[in-house]
This record gives sequence, structure tokens and C-alpha cells, in this order.
Amino acid sequence: MRTPSNPFNIDQLIDELKSAALSADAKAQVKSILKRAVQAPQWVAATIPDYADDDVILFENDLISIWHCRFPINLSVPAHDHQMVATIAVYQGAEQNVLWTRGDSGAIEEKTELTVNAGDVLQLGPNAIHSVRSTDDMDSCAIHVYLGRLTTVERSLFDAKNGVVLHFDDDNYQRLVSTGPASAKPHDSQLE
Repeated sequence: MRTPSNPFNIDQLIDELKSAALSADAKAQVKSILKRAVQAPQWVAATIPDYADDDVILFENDLISIWHCRFPINLSVPAHDHQMVATIAVYQGAEQNVLWTRGDSGAIEEKTELTVNAGDVLQLGPNAIHSVRSTDDMDSCAIHVYLGRLTTVERSLFDAKNGVVLHFDDDNYQRLVSTGPASAKPHDSQLE
């Protein structure tokens, strides 16, 4: 196995992302930085700290939120929005994303499914709605970057089964999150 010329360093990545958030083209710069960071996902997995919690805020200010997210095997995260650009860089396992749109009635309807594999980067616009499921063979681990302060923005959760929109808070999230084998696996899609 070849060693990358610039081995992964989480502190250096955070500094680069913080600088990118200050630029006029922050969205493009963040995506480029994350693509470069996970181009050798096995090196990220081998060198990133072993975080005790599944969701860890690595840095947050008014311009950017940088999280480490681990989705345990078969965890399903309910449909939700971010109200800001979100960029997801997977370095272990895979995130199976379902992208949703709002129908005429206000309820959400499934638009497409994407599998974001280790080494892939997915960028979502500020109005995107998605749900996430980890695969059934390995925890999914990724760096999630949001162009804003994710912890204070007003967001929504969507109960797709019952057609209900809820305020995004811990109670509603825990009520809608689920674990267990997927009933159907989404197809793989090639990402940039």
C-alpha cells in the first residue's frame, strides 16, 4: 500500500476548512478540500482519533460547523434538512442517502437514492432534505461540514411514513431514528 504524500491530519483539515469558510467560494473550496482529504480513505481511518460518541462537533462558529459522524450498522436517520450547504466526506463504510422533495400537499416524496462510499463526497444544497442509513456490514464514518452554525439553526425532521413535519430536536430525532436490517437496499450511484 502506497503512503499518501500528505498523510491525513484532522487538525490540519479543520484549519483548512475554517479558512475555506471565509472565502467567497466556500462551497466549492470545502468540497475540494474534503475530496482531497478522503482520496485515500484507509489512511483517514487509520489516523483519525477514535471518538467515543457517534456525533462529535470538531469545530463550530457562525460560518462553519465541522462534525465527525459515525452511523452504526443498520442505523436509519430520519429525513431532515440542514438549512445550509452540507458536505459529507465518507472515509469508512457507506452512507445510503435518500433525497426527498416536498410534494404539493407539503408531504415529502422520495426523489432519488445515492450510496456515498468510502472516498466519496456528497454536497447538498441549503434546501435539500435527506435521510441516511448505514450499510449492514460496517459502521459508516464521515466528516460532515455545514456552512453555518448547525447547532442553533431552526431545522425540520420529516416523518415520511405519517406525512408529518416536526421541529428538529433531540426528542423528535430519537423517536424517529431506527435500527435494524434495511427492508430494501438503495442502488449505488456514481458521485463526482
